[in-house]
Amino acid sequence: MRKYRIAFFTVDWNYELVEATLQGLKQFVEDHENVQLCVFDCFGKDTDGAKDHSEYGIYNLADLDQFDGALVQGNQIVLQSARDALARRIAEAGIPTVTVGSDIEGCCLVGIDNRQAQYDITAHVIREHGAKKLVYLTGILDNGSPEARQRLEGFEAACRDNGVAAGDARVIRCTWRTTDGNRVAEEWVASGKPLPDAFVCANDEMALGIIEILTAHGLRVPRDVIVTGFDNLASAKLSSPRLSTVNRDYARMNYTAMEVLLGRIDGTDTRDYVDCRYDVVCSESCGCRDVSRPDAIRDMYFQQTSFLKNFYLLQDKMAEELFEANTLQDLMGIVENNHEIFGCDSAYLCVNAFYWDDYDKKQWRRRSDTFDDEMVLAACGTSLPEAAEHLRFTRFPTSRLLPNCLMENERFLIFYPLHYNTYSIGYLVMDSISEAAKLNLHKSILSFLEIAIENVRKKCMLKELNDELDELYVRDGLTGLYNRFGFERYARQAFDGFLRRDGGARILFVDMDGLKPINDVFGHEIGDEAIRAASEALKRACGKDDFLMRYGGDEFLVIAPRREEELEAAIQAAVREANDNFDRPYRLGLSVGSVEVAGGDSCSLDECVQAADALMYENKKRRKGRR
Repeated sequence: MRKYRIAFFTVDWNYELVEATLQGLKQFVEDHENVQLCVFDCFGKDTDGAKDHSEYGIYNLADLDQFDGALVQGNQIVLQSARDALARRIAEAGIPTVTVGSDIEGCCLVGIDNRQAQYDITAHVIREHGAKKLVYLTGILDNGSPEARQRLEGFEAACRDNGVAAGDARVIRCTWRTTDGNRVAEEWVASGKPLPDAFVCANDEMALGIIEILTAHGLRVPRDVIVTGFDNLASAKLSSPRLSTVNRDYARMNYTAMEVLLGRIDGTDTRDYVDCRYDVVCSESCGCRDVSRPDAIRDMYFQQTSFLKNFYLLQDKMAEELFEANTLQDLMGIVENNHEIFGCDSAYLCVNAFYWDDYDKKQWRRRSDTFDDEMVLAACGTSLPEAAEHLRFTRFPTSRLLPNCLMENERFLIFYPLHYNTYSIGYLVMDSISEAAKLNLHKSILSFLEIAIENVRKKCMLKELNDELDELYVRDGLTGLYNRFGFERYARQAFDGFLRRDGGARILFVDMDGLKPINDVFGHEIGDEAIRAASEALKRACGKDDFLMRYGGDEFLVIAPRREEELEAAIQAAVREANDNFDRPYRLGLSVGSVEVAGGDSCSLDECVQAADALMYENKKRRKGRR
């Protein structure tokens, strides 16, 4: 049996429509065991800003050369530049494609006759309810998607054909949003003008926005004014009054689109357009009677109340734990332990390799607003914990979307982008439709994740910066050796450690010979160079675990294990090597005083330093006496 791998592209700006769409597609996958569907979804809007481009970037995740076909919910992709860019990629890939609601050149369009549907509901309001003055709220007319234009044409044709005067059919340009309906209603009430006979809206959201404001001002629908919508959302079914609207079965429409797509892949379906059924729902908001809905409203209320109660408990628990995380690894473990909130069997969180490997954005070589060539499977929230343990932190090429062992077994996957402002973090993958999506709550989950991940990155950056500052605080600026603050913090720790682990310690007090003449003759810059040269000689002679500090201007202190009896000789050998290999106008010389202390001795570190200092001066006097 042939297997099909399909990419589906949509935008979750109207979650009820997308949720219905995904239900239809998931049912298709369940009915066809030879189909794998990868859904690329986001929360992009119609504004052409940087943040929206970061959302639509999820489409670039799909390597279309690895898919047999594509399905595009064109009427949901409201940003024309994003839709056009996707259309170009599809054309370049040359794969069979079906689009829903909005045409793409060379692709089959599956949809309803939007013009006729809007005509029918408008004509109903005029003929059956005597509306003579109508106001129409459009969708977005200038983004290249035909639905808004077709519905406007249907409204205008219905008014013309049914005797509505041109001046009595007013059109207000809007953008599909509930806030558009709110705004139009508020402005109308504030103006004091008589209400029209009907507000006819290009979608349910604007219609419900109008009803909300009119009701708040004590106006009644449909007694004072008729309101109609388009789409038959769940909120339209449950509104009071029940909204008159146009119903199109999104689940069935997209199921049909998948059937057509497989036919085009096989070469058995060559249709350019497939017309789907719609129904005009004549209900309470236009003055028609509707069937009683108390049981449906009650059931939905209890279902939503129960779901929300559990969801917010899970969200509060996860949020509290997420913002306590100090590393990405800790955070990913929290995501896995709380994966129940996603409402699916498995949720995979994939992070860009550049983000995972380096918290400092300045070090990111690739563009930070897109996906890296390599991803890290940072969290594997699944009902099979042994699988999560095996796959956690796996690296894989981004083009594979997930590690091969997962892609081979998953047949329905939804990909959501994760980004902070305009730079990409990675993406979240779910193996089924989130229950939270029905109430648009999955967006808040993703926002929590994005903020929590960025919070951890900043925490780590701040810690690294504090560590650097702390290191500068205890280090001498000229030599890089420990300073007096470093002595107070680490010297006794090193001393006690050597006594405990090695049975004793050796303390060496070192003083430069002739630094004053070097400064007097050659200047202080050369004197500083001599100090650095002395420190480098000490570094070469001492072990990596030895404590080494600049004790004063030209004095140094070394704390080393007891077994390093030849350390003084190694220091003098390093000085000779420095003099032989570097051309300087002076000879480097060091005088050393060395004290050994056993683990059982009662000598303190300060006493040992004083003793080594005294021995150093005795040795310096003897050396001067021999010159």
